[in-house]
Amino acid sequence: METTITYQDQRKRKQIAFNIVIALLLLLWVPVIIDKIIDFASFKDGVLKQPFSNDLGYVLIYTLPALELLIAFALVSEKFRRIGLILSTFLMATFTGYVAVALLGAWEKLPCGCGSVIKSMNWTQHFFFNLFFLVLSVLGLYLWYKLQGSDMGSETTEGGSAKRHK
Repeated sequence: METTITYQDQRKRKQIAFNIVIALLLLLWVPVIIDKIIDFASFKDGVLKQPFSNDLGYVLIYTLPALELLIAFALVSEKFRRIGLILSTFLMATFTGYVAVALLGAWEKLPCGCGSVIKSMNWTQHFFFNLFFLVLSVLGLYLWYKLQGSDMGSETTEGGSAKRHK
């Protein structure tokens, strides 16, 4: 009996941690999306000042907000949460890598095309900010898989196989 209580407590702690991760990721993505939509001209200008071609810039101008919106909707939906966490991890890894390359001095001048709170950060602060949310996204994926795994095998029927079913 004690094992069951411990197992349930562990699952409850994982679920609480998972919910906190999702809430923190939403606190990142929702304001970022709103800022891009409200001040689209500034976002567009910032992207076009980056050290890559304008062709890529125009692709990013329209795909980034759409992708970020998709991430937010997926994180809210239990059915698509795993996809949201994967996309969040991918996007944060990309952003973090971009800032890391900038910090390594790949470009002489690099304007920040970011909005919201991030706009006031220097590049080092921006790197650690992104790294924090990258770690959160990876942690969210880890917890999602752990919580899914702990549900396996809990739905056996009388006389049914003892094999694990999802």
